[in-house]
Amino acid sequence: MKKKLLCCALLAGFGMVQSAAAQTYDDRWYVGAGAGVFIGDKDRDIADDVYGMVGLGKMITPNISIDAELWHTNADINQRVFPPSFGNLDTTGRAWELTSLSIVGRYYFTSDSRKWSPYIAAGIGAQEHHDGTIVFRTFPDPGFNESRTGTDVVGMLGVGAQFDLGYPYLRFETGARFDTDDGGGDEDNDNFIDGYLGFEFIFPIGAEAVPAPPPEPAPPAKTCADLDDDGDGVNNCDDKCPAQAGVAPDGCPAPEPEPAPPPKPFRG
Repeated sequence: MKKKLLCCALLAGFGMVQSAAAQTYDDRWYVGAGAGVFIGDKDRDIADDVYGMVGLGKMITPNISIDAELWHTNADINQRVFPPSFGNLDTTGRAWELTSLSIVGRYYFTSDSRKWSPYIAAGIGAQEHHDGTIVFRTFPDPGFNESRTGTDVVGMLGVGAQFDLGYPYLRFETGARFDTDDGGGDEDNDNFIDGYLGFEFIFPIGAEAVPAPPPEPAPPAKTCADLDDDGDGVNNCDDKCPAQAGVAPDGCPAPEPEPAPPPKPFRG
């Protein structure tokens, strides 16, 4: 596929990133389902087509997720014009079918200062191809060729953004898929670079974990101002007689009153 096509797809993905909303860390297992546009390498000679995918994954840290993804497309091969001498030949039913199973890791750039989480994605897997490229042979038996089938390694790189709808999550993603298929018949091409642009809904499994409440703070340690060992109502800090009950303000017993003087005799 032309470099211009890849650049357009990547720029579109960066534009989608700007519309994403905030994502919080959720470590539940989830299932995903998505669709998008498959932009085939020009050497495949196919029309752009839709793709579908399903996945199973998990956030393993606040910034990293791992997904197993099953991906499929069945793009129509461009119709070829044959000389009139071939007669009325039907070439409309031929397609290039691709089915892959990949492990994909995503790294999210989270920040409290913004309400969306962009990410980069990278993956590797196996891809089965059914190449129905139209070839008309006259020997040994005139007619169209059978589809070329096989399995090869596929890798992918992408960018995207994920935001939280409450339930579920939503991803937008664009990128390139590197197909190591080298049996296409083009001596100058031993692989294909396809583009993709799509979305995926993420459905967490089970109830979301509720964070444990913080522990109750320990009561403050008591001081002499909180203690009254002799129970006289004067705290230990102010009590100058802590071993015996007394009275305020110093906590010591009140002094005994002096006896009244004896009455003086009456002298008439």
